[in-house]
Amino acid sequence: MTTAPTTEWHLRDGKARVFLAPGRRGIQRPVILVGDAGTDLDTLTTSLEDGSYALLAELHASGRDLVLVGLTADGALGGQGETVQEVIMRTIGERVGSVPLAVGGTGRGALVTRYALARSENQAVDLQTSVHFSHNGTAPAGEAEVDLLDRMGNWPVRPLKLGLIGGGATSEIDVEEFDESTSDDSDPGSALLSKELGTWLLERLPS
Repeated sequence: MTTAPTTEWHLRDGKARVFLAPGRRGIQRPVILVGDAGTDLDTLTTSLEDGSYALLAELHASGRDLVLVGLTADGALGGQGETVQEVIMRTIGERVGSVPLAVGGTGRGALVTRYALARSENQAVDLQTSVHFSHNGTAPAGEAEVDLLDRMGNWPVRPLKLGLIGGGATSEIDVEEFDESTSDDSDPGSALLSKELGTWLLERLPS
């Protein structure tokens, strides 16, 4: 049985669930994680609660709250990116304190967050994000997505860019594109991240 979210946001291209640490009333030290497109939010939540490495519990133990985003399977990069921008702006609006955000995703979710942050910088919109993380991130699919990213600068400039490759996956993105990167070939089972990758990520999130 998955943990019940504190609240749920209905979005144009999906849904978001907010998981506050026990006893909290507002989002503190926010981490936004966007799942691979088409991944059911219950399935995604379960992968964050796995006994081998429960990322959700580790985030809460470190004083961070999670905004988990599920995107529809058939959305275009531009529309999905705007949806993620909406989530980021809403998170900022409901945030308690001034700790910058960490924004990232897994699979195509990593690509969408990359585009959303780059688009915001192109528009001179401050999304108050100091870390962007990409877990098994995908490359743009086709010339249209390559061109769309290129028009936005390809990558966000301001955040620290972290690359994580796990479960024996092969990176679709050159590791030199990241400021820091790491990999773990061990099988995480049904957990989203192995303990090694999760610990590495938490050590680099905004404090």
